[in-house]
Amino acid sequence: MLLPLQTLFNHQRYPMDTPQRLHSYLIVLFTKGKGWHSVDFTSYPYQEKTLLFVAENQVHQWEINTENDAFVLAFSKEFLYKSPQDREVLESYRIFDYSLQSPILALENEDYQRFLALFQELKHEFDRTEVDAFKHDIYRNLLRTILLLAERRKRYEAQPSVLAQYAEFARFREQVEANFSRTRNVQDYATTLGYSPKKLNQVTRLTLSKNAKLFVDERVILEIKRLLIHTNLSIKEIADRTGFDEPTNLVKFFKRYTRQTPLAFREQLILSQT
Repeated sequence: MLLPLQTLFNHQRYPMDTPQRLHSYLIVLFTKGKGWHSVDFTSYPYQEKTLLFVAENQVHQWEINTENDAFVLAFSKEFLYKSPQDREVLESYRIFDYSLQSPILALENEDYQRFLALFQELKHEFDRTEVDAFKHDIYRNLLRTILLLAERRKRYEAQPSVLAQYAEFARFREQVEANFSRTRNVQDYATTLGYSPKKLNQVTRLTLSKNAKLFVDERVILEIKRLLIHTNLSIKEIADRTGFDEPTNLVKFFKRYTRQTPLAFREQLILSQT
């Protein structure tokens, strides 16, 4: 799906200025105005000539401003995956790695014009009423080009230490994504990956400037926040989903990192929307 931002604002069935959990990937090219966009409970400033990337399952929130405009591109993994190589490429892209860096990419004018032309061509193809054997492949190839150009720009901005350690960090991150509700023990991840805990700590310190335990715990905290805001699950149900034997253990864990209880966090976000 590719739509102008104001069209999206005018036709959505739910309030776009409330937190929403994505079931697809989102790329936004801001073409007019400035403001803030919230991704996983952190607000990021943007202005025109800016790209925004939001990954599947992240929680994001729009700032409604009728003076702003953008191209909003949403796509699923299934649409992009035509081969095993496509799957590997998307899962290795740093533009969608929310643990690594800001989801915002500011563009110089030359790069902006290049991305703008690609989005305009995508829009032209999306609006075509004729259906033929080429439409989806053209759309998919334009999307791939946007992803590749954005990923190249992101890598130019990365520190040398991040580039050197990223492959090892990506393996760790993948294991955490798959198993954080089962274990928060760094030794378990080290054993699975064939590393020592010391090696994992080295990788995360060079990549994120934090130790491996903190990375795992922050991923659990993020999931708790997402479930608190995007669902009506009770604290006990959230505890079950995130690997806590008792709701009280989840509350203590959450409060240690956020200095508020899970219910207080939920109520605070609800009040901010009223």
